[in-house]
Amino acid sequence: MPKELKRKVLSEEKKGSILALLEEGYSERKVASILQISKVAVHKNKAKQQTLGTTKLQTGRGQKLLSTDRDDHQLIRMSLNNRRMASSDLQKEWQKAAGVKCTARTVRNRLLWAGLKSCKARKKPFINEKQRRDRLRFAKDHKDWTVEDWSKVIFFDESNFQLCPTPGHLMVRRRPGEACKPQCLAPTVKFGGGSVMIWGCFTKAGIGQICLCEGRMNQTTYKVILEENLLPSALKMFPKSEDWFFQQDNAPCHTARSIKVWMEDHQIKTLSWPAQSSPDLNPMKTSGM
Repeated sequence: MPKELKRKVLSEEKKGSILALLEEGYSERKVASILQISKVAVHKNKAKQQTLGTTKLQTGRGQKLLSTDRDDHQLIRMSLNNRRMASSDLQKEWQKAAGVKCTARTVRNRLLWAGLKSCKARKKPFINEKQRRDRLRFAKDHKDWTVEDWSKVIFFDESNFQLCPTPGHLMVRRRPGEACKPQCLAPTVKFGGGSVMIWGCFTKAGIGQICLCEGRMNQTTYKVILEENLLPSALKMFPKSEDWFFQQDNAPCHTARSIKVWMEDHQIKTLSWPAQSSPDLNPMKTSGM
């Protein structure tokens, strides 16, 4: 609901003091200083007394509001029903629905008063209905897991790293004429100077092996990484137990049939992982991988 526009209204006593001081010969500026009010307020009350014979508020005066509360509620509903609609489009639809003739700026003001501020939409991975159900099922299946249960999970991920990342909005302090000084430049290279893919894993017990992934990541490359890095890491972190789970996402090379067979042959239990899972679920996402 739009906020009520407020203005400061002088009391009748103060209005009387204004007129009394003016009659005594004080200037408008002096009256304003004595009563601690603006000179504009003094002048307006003086003019009102001269033209209307009174300083009391007149009913039925001032600019009429372009819309009623009911109209404003209708505009708010229209905006909430389609949050991507531009103010210019809302203005046209509002005029058709309620007959309110106004500008797009008026629409924006009404929505601002209702707490609806135009903001840049945050980018998040698209999640379809099946993925929503899978995520909910995963949460329900693991809601009672304890810290001890999660400590048995080997979390892993691989990630690309730019060798020479291009800085974003790099701010420097410089004097006029120093724009091209080396200390004031943001050096760039084509294609980020190349990249490398790193594979790593860890558990509550510690960090596992980290390896450089060479070439294209496919099921053959992935199997070699698991044999040379996952198995030694698991032996290091769970030397006296085989009761652990391996977490991996649903990348095609991870879910290939040959990988599933390899997991079964080595009796590795995998943690079912929902597609498009929240980065909060995998600690590797917050570790820089």
